[in-house]
Amino acid sequence: MKGLYIHIPFCKRICSYCDFPKMVSNDTNKTKYINKLILEINSYKKYFDEIDTVYIGGGTPNSISLELLDKLLTSIDPILKKSKESSIELNPEFITNDLCILLSKHNINRVSLGVESINQKTIKLINRCHSKEIVKNSILMLKSNGITNINCDFIFGFPYEDITDVKNNIDFIKELDITHVSYYSLILEDKTIFKYQYDKGLLELPNDDLVADMYYFIKKELNNIGFNHYEISNFAKEGFESLHNLKYWNEEEYIGCGMASSGFISDIRYENCHILKDYLENDNLIYDSIKLEIIDKKKEFMMMGLRMINGVSIKRYNMMFNSDVLTDFKTELDKLLKEDMIEIENDHIRIKPDKLFIGNICFREFV
Repeated sequence: MKGLYIHIPFCKRICSYCDFPKMVSNDTNKTKYINKLILEINSYKKYFDEIDTVYIGGGTPNSISLELLDKLLTSIDPILKKSKESSIELNPEFITNDLCILLSKHNINRVSLGVESINQKTIKLINRCHSKEIVKNSILMLKSNGITNINCDFIFGFPYEDITDVKNNIDFIKELDITHVSYYSLILEDKTIFKYQYDKGLLELPNDDLVADMYYFIKKELNNIGFNHYEISNFAKEGFESLHNLKYWNEEEYIGCGMASSGFISDIRYENCHILKDYLENDNLIYDSIKLEIIDKKKEFMMMGLRMINGVSIKRYNMMFNSDVLTDFKTELDKLLKEDMIEIENDHIRIKPDKLFIGNICFREFV
């Protein structure tokens, strides 16, 4: 089975840290975009019966009008009705009861809220406009409309933050009856406001030791309140792991639709054009594609699998590739074992729990 990712690139304001394909635009462009997006989705109609997860991301999907969102969701209703998991990303400050009714009507059964922080100074610094009360009220509205599978995104390592700020975020999570938490480490990406400010000496970040302390504090506290740590940055109540994101981490196939989206079908990894004008005007939307050779697929399997807390399944690797992972990557695995970065136990090759925060050391061995 396959996943379907749909990208909505529009935002009402640009966050200081974000490097995802996004823009502030007018209603005319939004209408043109949704119309073109529906055409693109329909071009994959032969796969519709194979799709069992849908993820609508951005950008800010709830920055478009209810009418446009309704039009988009109506176009994929046959998929949504049978999908195991249908997710949409939302900013809590733009959630209304009418939006919740619309999502419930179209069988959207999972929502990911972009919270990032409840520290009001941080919220202002990152150019967001929600508050603790707004987040709480948005969750209550979703639940009152039957949407109870809710993820909240948070980020740690923001400028000027310390462990107290992380503790306050965790205390807030304890108050929320939610099923999933994604808690990411801030990365200064090129072409972001934060990167520009940092390069100019206008921004102070927590040091690496403090950021590592934050990570292990988050891991410990979320485990203590019933969240299972199943991927480096993701925590779920039992049975509420993200089915769509697991497709990425398990190297399963998915279709990507929308400007700058990417997909993976029949060993071909592709990426759509990144410029709105090109997306709206061109018939060929694919900007780049590559057919993965067997060695590339093996390396990707290792990199993505090691993101999982349980690590790479030796049996699954051997079945997928008709090959022995311990032989194929003997040099790399021996090096990581010597460096005490990984452990091999029964069916699993995994990053050691105390080395998760520096997991990139492991990933780069398989680039």
